[in-house]
Amino acid sequence: MGRVRNAGSEGSHRAGPLKQTNKKHKTGQHKSKRALDVETRGRVSSEGSISKHRRKNHVLRSERKKQAAADRLKKMQNILDEKRNQGGPRGAPICVALIPLSSATNVNFTLQFILANCKNFADIVGQVENTTYIKLKNGKNITLVVPPVPNDLWSVLDVLKQADVSLFLQPLLEPVSPEGITLLKAAKEQGLATPFLGISSSFSKSDEKAFIKANSRYLPVDKIYEITNPGQVSNLLRMISVTKITIPKQWSVRSSMLIESYTPITSLSPSMFTPNAVNELTQENCTKLAKISGVIKRRHLNPHRPVYITGIGSFKILRIDVVPMQLGKRDMAVDPNVANVLPRFLYDPSKVPEEDVDKEVEDETMDSDSDIDEDDDGSSYVDDDETGSQMSIDSKNKGKGKKKLPKGTSDYQADWLIDSEEESEAEAELIGSDDELEGDDDNKSQMSQDDAEEDDDMDWEEEKKQIEIMKAARTEAEFPDWIDTPMDIPAKIRFQRYRGLQSFKKSPWDVNENLPKEYSKIFQFQNFRHVYKIVCGEKAETDGLGYVPVGQRVEMILKPLDASGSSVDSKIGSCKPISLVSLLRHETRMSVLNLQLNLQEVVKNKEDIIFQVGHHRFQAKPILSEVSTGNKHRMLRFAQENQSCMATVFAPIVFPHASVLAFKCVKSTLIPVGSGSLFSIDPSRVVVKRVLLSGHPFKVQGRNAVVRFMFFNREDIEWFKPVELRTRYGRRGHIKEPLGTHGHMKCNFDGQMKSQDTALMPLYKRVFPKWNYEEFVPPFEVFDQYSK
Repeated sequence: MGRVRNAGSEGSHRAGPLKQTNKKHKTGQHKSKRALDVETRGRVSSEGSISKHRRKNHVLRSERKKQAAADRLKKMQNILDEKRNQGGPRGAPICVALIPLSSATNVNFTLQFILANCKNFADIVGQVENTTYIKLKNGKNITLVVPPVPNDLWSVLDVLKQADVSLFLQPLLEPVSPEGITLLKAAKEQGLATPFLGISSSFSKSDEKAFIKANSRYLPVDKIYEITNPGQVSNLLRMISVTKITIPKQWSVRSSMLIESYTPITSLSPSMFTPNAVNELTQENCTKLAKISGVIKRRHLNPHRPVYITGIGSFKILRIDVVPMQLGKRDMAVDPNVANVLPRFLYDPSKVPEEDVDKEVEDETMDSDSDIDEDDDGSSYVDDDETGSQMSIDSKNKGKGKKKLPKGTSDYQADWLIDSEEESEAEAELIGSDDELEGDDDNKSQMSQDDAEEDDDMDWEEEKKQIEIMKAARTEAEFPDWIDTPMDIPAKIRFQRYRGLQSFKKSPWDVNENLPKEYSKIFQFQNFRHVYKIVCGEKAETDGLGYVPVGQRVEMILKPLDASGSSVDSKIGSCKPISLVSLLRHETRMSVLNLQLNLQEVVKNKEDIIFQVGHHRFQAKPILSEVSTGNKHRMLRFAQENQSCMATVFAPIVFPHASVLAFKCVKSTLIPVGSGSLFSIDPSRVVVKRVLLSGHPFKVQGRNAVVRFMFFNREDIEWFKPVELRTRYGRRGHIKEPLGTHGHMKCNFDGQMKSQDTALMPLYKRVFPKWNYEEFVPPFEVFDQYSK
């Protein structure tokens, strides 16, 4: 009989360390059937069992593919319709801007020459002031526009804003002048439409390739057209009608119009408006009204939205009428003899004085085949003057005779030997005759008179001012934000608005602290990106009936939004209004614009700068600051050349994308100083002005030092004692205690301080821009002398 264990006395069996453990079943991301059964516990859905592949909003893959294909076809059809309507009967005419790149280019004469040579393949529809309408044989409508003042940069830029094609003109295929480069840079930074280039003289293929390669940075063209050739003119107009037009995005998001005619309204008429509108308008307000006409472009026009005329201001549309284009050939005054006359220049290249021609070039042309002219019958002849001169040269060489040479001298050595007669002749040629010497004296006197006239014209006060600015800019670049503590005023009074920061990047700063009263007049977005998506997605069709479609020619009566402003005629300078755009929502409000600029010249903080932001053009004194990623940005007293900076101004709201051009007035002329883009519309951007108070170590002992010349009394040291110090070599420390009554203080640093080091105390204050927005802009003449 076996042995029986007492189960109560001994414990239960326990598995050892070698016990096999099986892996659990992995159900993946979904729940297992057992888990689902535990959750439902037998309950059944009231809607019935729906498979996960047949959910309520589920679309089959085949249906999704069909929808994507339909969307692709719709997008392709829209692009095709847009291209067909481009210049067609249902769209706006293709606007071609004729822009001169040289002072020798006569744009009006070139336009007459093009019109006289395009009669075989185009019909001239009509002309209104600087706008000419033509219709090609393929049914495309083209508008040729000449700037009202071709020498004015603002006039040229306004025309380029409304242009679909930019046709630049030059008299000769030569390097572009500096004035032309300035114009091309401004046009490219503003946003350049599809460019073309026309030359008023013949050229070779090699010259064309070299010119295209040299100017591809500012003028990206693939072909150059000869305007004097009727066949090239036909090819140019045909290429303009069929080419792919690329318009910058900032010009394509708004409805716009090229103003053809502008007429101020001097008297009210009951037939112009409704009776209620006539009662509201007084004779005083009537002087501020204007009547304009043009063709709607790029987007449908919403008449309920205000419009903006560049250089004048914002307007409200009181009345708008769609009118047909009642123009005929009788309105045109094209001279039929213009086709046989080449465009005139300020100088004739074929009539260059012989004295100005280089001798080497003259010798090359004598040896080339270009000196041999052919008659109509094919025979050739040589100029008698050339043969005579050649015979006289040979006779002179023969008459000289042989030189007397030493025995054994070779011909090569004889060429280096000079006779005494030849030496005397060479000296006489170098010295010159008495008449020539007298002529040199006359030239020197004439040059001195010219220099005296230039000295009289020069503004020496302006020159001194520019020299002082350049010196201050160099000093600021070497010692940024350094300032001397005044000795006559206590430092705690002079810098009472400044504060110290433990860390410029991490220390907090309340953005709503001590705001100026101008901030009560501006508009701030709570969520700019959300508003931007809504505003840019709005279309004129969504506002209901009443919108004016693209391609319609309209007449508008406009009233300025600024009722307290002056009359419209007083705001118009030498150039008539050209560009009109429809404003988006909120674009009539004022706010704080932050403009990022890439500078070409030294700019002083709060200096008068002329800005062109999108369609707006104004004058202001910006606050310059660094381009950084923190929540605080250091103000710049001088923005150095080839530096990127941020300019903060009060200006009307402009939604991105918007290009920025900056100019400043130097010696009564405007020069470009930089370009960039609109960075943000944010009044809460903190711009901080920093000052560095410097002190010099008087005694140094280990990590302790006695510093002087930072303050000049004991009270100032006690006042600024909590502010942290730093040195040029990277040491940090604090003021320990003042010594005496004359500004000496004992400081403790985190390391050994050197005797040549300098102690600095940084203090900060927030700055705001001033309300100095001005819409008036002085003219900008590109060329000094322009052929009209």
